[in-house]
Amino acid sequence: MPQQSTAPDHAHSTTVPAESLENSSFTGMDQESESLTPHVTPHALSGAGSAEGARHSHAQGLGHAWALPRATHLGFPPGPDVAGYWLRGFFWGVVTLVLAFALRMLEWPSWQNPEFRLGSQWLLATHDAYHWVAGAEGVGLAVGHPMAEMLRWMADALGTYPAAVAFWFPAVLASLVALIVFAWVWALGSMEAGVAAGLLTSLAPGFLARTLLGYYDTDLVTLFFPLLMTLAPASWAMRYMLLPQMVLRRLAIGSGIMTARRLFSRGVPDAALAGRLRQAEHLGNPLRWQWVVLLGCSGVISWWTQEWHSVFPYLIRYNVLLLAFMSLIMAPRGRRALLLLGSLAYALPTLTGPIGLVFSLLLLLAGTRPGLKARRFLCRPWVLALLWVGVAGLLVRGEILTTLMNHVNAYLKHAGDVKSTGEGAVLMYPSVNQSIIEVQDLSFAALFPYFHPWMEASILGLVGFFVVIVRRPGALFLLPLAALGILSTKLGGRMVMFGAPVVAVGLALPLYWILQRLLRTSLRGAVAGLLTSAVLTALMVVPFVEMIPAMSQGPMINRRHAEALTRARTMTPQDSMLWLWWDWGYAAHYFSHRATIADGAQHAGPSLYLPAAVFATDNARFARQLIRYTALRGNEPGNVFDGLDGNSAQALMDKLRSDETPLIEAKGKLYLVVSYEMLRLGFWISNFGNWNFVTNTGEGGALSIVPQELAYRLDTGEVRLEGSTSAIYASSINVFEETGVTRRNYIQEWFDAHPNATPQQQQEFLSKRRNINFFFNRVTDEKLAMDEGLYNSLMVQLLMGEPQNPRFSPYFKLVYDNVFARIYEVL
Repeated sequence: MPQQSTAPDHAHSTTVPAESLENSSFTGMDQESESLTPHVTPHALSGAGSAEGARHSHAQGLGHAWALPRATHLGFPPGPDVAGYWLRGFFWGVVTLVLAFALRMLEWPSWQNPEFRLGSQWLLATHDAYHWVAGAEGVGLAVGHPMAEMLRWMADALGTYPAAVAFWFPAVLASLVALIVFAWVWALGSMEAGVAAGLLTSLAPGFLARTLLGYYDTDLVTLFFPLLMTLAPASWAMRYMLLPQMVLRRLAIGSGIMTARRLFSRGVPDAALAGRLRQAEHLGNPLRWQWVVLLGCSGVISWWTQEWHSVFPYLIRYNVLLLAFMSLIMAPRGRRALLLLGSLAYALPTLTGPIGLVFSLLLLLAGTRPGLKARRFLCRPWVLALLWVGVAGLLVRGEILTTLMNHVNAYLKHAGDVKSTGEGAVLMYPSVNQSIIEVQDLSFAALFPYFHPWMEASILGLVGFFVVIVRRPGALFLLPLAALGILSTKLGGRMVMFGAPVVAVGLALPLYWILQRLLRTSLRGAVAGLLTSAVLTALMVVPFVEMIPAMSQGPMINRRHAEALTRARTMTPQDSMLWLWWDWGYAAHYFSHRATIADGAQHAGPSLYLPAAVFATDNARFARQLIRYTALRGNEPGNVFDGLDGNSAQALMDKLRSDETPLIEAKGKLYLVVSYEMLRLGFWISNFGNWNFVTNTGEGGALSIVPQELAYRLDTGEVRLEGSTSAIYASSINVFEETGVTRRNYIQEWFDAHPNATPQQQQEFLSKRRNINFFFNRVTDEKLAMDEGLYNSLMVQLLMGEPQNPRFSPYFKLVYDNVFARIYEVL
């Protein structure tokens, strides 16, 4: 039976006939816009809104204590001053953006070091940044990738070079992340409280560490896009769907009016209670053209993100499934079909791209009065079922499940990396993941300080986030970020940054709601939000601003190492191959414009083992043989072990080590690059390079990066902690300075000076010496200590030894030397 209800829209009152519940699921709302339907403002339904919202709620007859709460939305301010509302939002958004960028600039003084520049160019802070910079200049595997193209476009627009953009842009995009978090908190309940949430996100150590100056990498977009692409569907869902409390109350009504009255009405007559529930469930037309356009554009952005990073195919599928689930479970009475139809405006563009926008255009028509017939047709159960079956097919098409398992498996730290080598043979290589800091496991206790320096604040934020989910189900779109952040205990430390906005939202909104309860009615809106941001900023942002410059670690490559790679561009033929450790493969692409045997994309299996075996061995002939044999197989590491199992692979390595094996001849120019920076990775390089394919084990040399201040005497080889009386008599001391390397091998010098020493004398001398070799870098003040095995490896000896040493000269010819980096031609 048709009913009539009177309710205002903003400041005006309009009487409209509501459709019967039986028909509305098929016909939708006949009104052309939301202004023709009963409307409840965000503040009136937030549980504790402003005075303005309370007055508006009272005007609608919903001012009673049982009035149903509903999440806020960006499209409809709580009063008639629409322009003022949006201007206020714009103002606080700009404040958030400026403050977040200012926080980032606190790192800038840490970069005032001449060692951080190569000429006028700032060196970058992460290996992957050079991958994108090289791609922007048309070199390497990143050519055409959106990350590289974005660099190229911005560099062209600004009249600068891509590396300069890559240095500054992380601070800009990280500040934009703070801006989007502000928008999320605005959508979830409070504009002003969003300022603090944005700043807390920007300050989170897990996010900050991955987005400092020079950190141009996919970490920027893997957090930016999930927040951006879900804001519109989350706001749409909160605008037109019921909160859990409303669903529970509706279930209570369905089970008995008297029970519901006892639970919620507090004396409200049964008829009035049911009527108000029914009125509150008419939340407007979800097919308004503005929403359809926003959902369609968000869908296209979601589809496009798959070109940026491998995590997005999974996130966008979760978003589609969540929107469908919410449409089924949280739809008001008679609106389920209409919401399922509106959800397709996001789902189809998300899964098919611009093609899916065609359906969104159809919905633009269906959402208007002339499109009533089309809307009724599309809302028929069998039509909706067919459309969503098609969506289900798009969700599982291709090899998405296999790819998912492969990516999960890649983040599990195995001792070995099993690869098929063809013809049914399987070979286990050392696993690189255990050596990569960003994918190393975190303990559960160590996880929380990455969200906020105060562990208690992190825990409180996570708890608060689940409170937000209960009160604002649109926050469910952020749930994958929370899951990834917590699962960083297994998936690696890189994932911890995803928890930053979750914790920020969980701190800001619950505090805002508490302050609403405590403040008088006239202060429950903007004032409560401002007070929230003031409290959180004073307690959780300002005390930790000094953490930002302290976290700065400077560039990932030494100036002299970068200079050596730059010289390789002019000293080597264009088709030559550089052998260097994979961490600097991308940098070599950028500086030298040359191919490398391994890089950040090719560093597993044979691409890991082969360069490690070359650098870790003390046998220069074997290293030369292995390099030339790889060249003979097309410089493709995978071809070296094609068709081999463990025994055959080990036999091949033994054959190449044998002096009886003739020197291998292969065409092409090959070069070996060694640098002081490699020494810090000596344990891992030796561990991988000493891999045994039969036992599937490797043994790394002993290496220590010494943080304490050390004093040494070159004449005696005495090394002691600054201020300590006890001393260590080292096997050797090696001092790197601008002008060269000072080498003192005390054991070798003693034996050269005492050729006729008796075994007893030799033993007496050796008993006073420790198997420790010290390295002192006078430029960077680094101090390393390593054992004899690592000290005799090629990565060390080719860097500091005499190039004319007959141990090396028949196989490697020095072509460039700047003390901290050398380039050898492979003979």
